[in-house]
Amino acid sequence: MANVVRKHSISSELAQKMVDEAVAKARELGVAENVAILDDGGNLKAFSRMDGAPILSIEMAQNKAYTALFAFPRRTFSTLSKATRRFWPVSPRSRVWRRGVGGFPLR
Repeated sequence: MANVVRKHSISSELAQKMVDEAVAKARELGVAENVAILDDGGNLKAFSRMDGAPILSIEMAQNKAYTALFAFPRRTFSTLSKATRRFWPVSPRSRVWRRGVGGFPLR
């Protein structure tokens, strides 16, 4: 078994706890959100669509979580994305999202 690599991933229990905490915070703020938690491979692990959350933002929530897997600071990733914008069609899930602009990707 020397050629087998063990890797750690988020448990379903922790993923659900993260969703529950995010939903509680959204309720505290008085907003309806879609919350997506992905595992280390970019696969959906837990999800919640609050009542009243826009249907179109379901995929956006998953794409934002996918982009977060890169773990770049927003400013660094924003600069990188401007330089590599022509490659976005290859990876349409990777986008840089602005805060307070309704979730639209930077262009």
